Amino acid sequence: MKVQSLKLLFSAAFLGLMLAGCSSTPTAEGDAEAANQEVMDKTVVETSVADQSSAKSTDLNDMQAKLAGMVVRFDFDRSEVKSEFFDVIKANAEYMMADSSAKVTVSGHCDERGTREYNLALGERRANAVKDALIAEGVSADRITVISYGEDNPVAEGHNEAAWSQNRRAEFSY
Repeated sequence: MKVQSLKLLFSAAFLGLMLAGCSSTPTAEGDAEAANQEVMDKTVVETSVADQSSAKSTDLNDMQAKLAGMVVRFDFDRSEVKSEFFDVIKANAEYMMADSSAKVTVSGHCDERGTREYNLALGERRANAVKDALIAEGVSADRITVISYGEDNPVAEGHNEAAWSQNRRAEFSY
């Protein structure tokens, strides 16, 4: 019985040594490979973030280019935004939501009819109407500035309805 117990004890010790000998221990070569893999993984992540940032920048530039020249036009002596210009408002709001650092100045313009004071007030009402529409689309009010040029800065010279209708507008400046 004593021999049987010794055999069992030696077998258990032998198995323990075998298992301990089979466990992997890090080598200098293995450490270098792990470090290289970590650097490669980090580079892939940084490249991916840079690619995403570049793509976002390109998207924002494309959006801003699309907005260039878009204006909201108004009827004579009116400051209500017409439904046909809601897409212009929405496009500007989407740009501002995509670029959280963007700030806009909305400038109100009038045609040459009316007094200077009246046209400055009307231009301001027009710019504020566009501002209110941007706010309704989710843009923060502190990112929007309004200014009125009244009858100054016309885009069309002329003294007829064709010229006047082009000058009754609100413009966006980023």
